[in-house]
Amino acid sequence: MKFTAVFAALAAFAVTKVSANASLVREFDTLGATDQGALHTCLNNYRTDNWGGMDCGGRGWFKGTHKYKSPENCYDACAGLLVAAIDRGASDVECDDNEGSARCWMGFH
Repeated sequence: MKFTAVFAALAAFAVTKVSANASLVREFDTLGATDQGALHTCLNNYRTDNWGGMDCGGRGWFKGTHKYKSPENCYDACAGLLVAAIDRGASDVECDDNEGSARCWMGFH
């Protein structure tokens, strides 16, 4: 539990440092119960240098771009919002970050 709180604080800090333009564009809890611990672990491991998807924690994860250069910056912009959604029990979430004409999105369903 302490790890989750620390991660949430760090992720929230990253959001304020990297982008004030990130927002949740979709958050639902209609897909059934989630394993919040597993989803936090999945999110922690999803910062890596990649665009695309993965299956983890019983959900399909995605991260995509339109002119956005860095998957790590996308993660940094959205991680705090995704942590909060996981903590609320969300089972289907998308965060978008817009930086000028560049856009990225990430989440799980």
